[in-house]
Amino acid sequence: MSYPLTRRAVLGAGLASVLAMTLRSTPSIAAGEPVVSLRSGDVRGARRGGVASFKRIPYAADPFMAETRFQAPQPVAPWTGLRDATAFGPPPPQPSRNPQSALFGGADDLTLNVWTPDPGAEGLPVMVWIPGGAFVRVDAGEAAYDGTRFAADGIVVVTVNYRVGVDGFMAIEGAPANRGLLDQIAALEWVRDNIAAFGGDATNVTLFGQSAGAESIAVLLASPKAEGLFKRAILQSPPMQAMTADDATRLADIFARGLGAEPTVAGLGGVAFENLIAAIPDLSAELKDRAEWGKLSLGGTAFLPVIDGDVVDASPIDMLSRAQEAGVPVIVGSTDEEARIYMVPGGAIDRVSPEDIDAFVDELNLSAETLDIYRARMPDATTGDLLTALQSDYTFRMPALRIAELRSGNRQTWHYNFSWRSPAYGGRLGAAHFVDVPFSFDNLSSDQAKTFVGENPPHSLAEAMHGAWVAFAKTGDPGWPTYDLATRKTMRFDTVSKTVNDPEESVRGLWTDVAF
Repeated sequence: MSYPLTRRAVLGAGLASVLAMTLRSTPSIAAGEPVVSLRSGDVRGARRGGVASFKRIPYAADPFMAETRFQAPQPVAPWTGLRDATAFGPPPPQPSRNPQSALFGGADDLTLNVWTPDPGAEGLPVMVWIPGGAFVRVDAGEAAYDGTRFAADGIVVVTVNYRVGVDGFMAIEGAPANRGLLDQIAALEWVRDNIAAFGGDATNVTLFGQSAGAESIAVLLASPKAEGLFKRAILQSPPMQAMTADDATRLADIFARGLGAEPTVAGLGGVAFENLIAAIPDLSAELKDRAEWGKLSLGGTAFLPVIDGDVVDASPIDMLSRAQEAGVPVIVGSTDEEARIYMVPGGAIDRVSPEDIDAFVDELNLSAETLDIYRARMPDATTGDLLTALQSDYTFRMPALRIAELRSGNRQTWHYNFSWRSPAYGGRLGAAHFVDVPFSFDNLSSDQAKTFVGENPPHSLAEAMHGAWVAFAKTGDPGWPTYDLATRKTMRFDTVSKTVNDPEESVRGLWTDVAF
């Protein structure tokens, strides 16, 4: 079995038919236990409410062994017997959100999860989810990403784990750059080669993701290495920052030196996971020095795609600009108040000074009228609200708009804003980053979702957004007009969702000369 990273074409119709016969699901060995045969071996899943799920399926070899550490993803070794696929595995090593523990996750295979309405079906549309997490966290098994509702609507859904942080994105001597992106490509190749076993159509794949996952998709849209591996794409809140090779090398040297190691495969490979993970917050703090790092200091992560001349050969926006005529239909959009997810929960929004805003505006060289325009748009805003709005627009909203603008000429791009204001955190969270995800998956009842959407979120909004994603995956049309520079029609997802014209009119001109 192989995952050749240079293979670009989706399976032709003839070969796809042969594979569909070869990979047809085998009969269950017990009632309610669906079994499918993959190229690497047989897996047993679980069935609930008419949906079959298969979890923790390896799509590439364990990347944390001595011979695979910091290398491009390698083929997974075939197994004999029946592999249990009824429970999620640990995500890749990453910083814990629990202050009592530095490490979350664990060394594991590169894995993915699949939900399908019928493993014995043929030709079902496929959706592949690339989770976000600032390129330092990822967990394809989060409750918000449960694919049951998509599967109930006739779609095969795949959620993907990939390497993050040091193992996925740090520039390390002797290792290929952007290993996390290479993992995503390997996962898409696995989907191409195996998804027929779950009833899916390898030629009808919609790639979708949020935050770092959406930026990853932007890169894959323009990279020849992912050509032919997906048919459509949905980008939810895409940041578009990248790191030059020089900056990435300098940051890796600082990181390794702090651990008493060399920034090489051998040097960092000899450092325990716990120590690597524990050192990440210090690296993020280092990057906050604006005099030293400039615009990189405005981001929330020390890990970004690296412009390596291979997978990422220019800034993601420049890559997309070159590929704007590519024939992949795209939905792209953002929430209205993205940065409130970072500023509200810990109370940082109440500690913002006017000097903080001035420094932000100066660093981006925004025009002198910027604050007046934002104050007119937000007459009741506090100082913290103003900075949060600027951060939202710089990091997510204007990059999403720029992508829509770049692709507006090919008539295959749709733009949206998510405007529903969550009542969470005493009503202050608003239309923050990630609040849209439970609605797009139509997963509103989990404890995780309730943290972001509260106890009584509007199901009409889930029906509208989830329904649009389903329609796009099935037909290539989400149900509202494509984006053009004349009318700038945008879907506003809210309690009552509707199309509006040019919702960013008052501020978008301020960002025209800002490079993302």
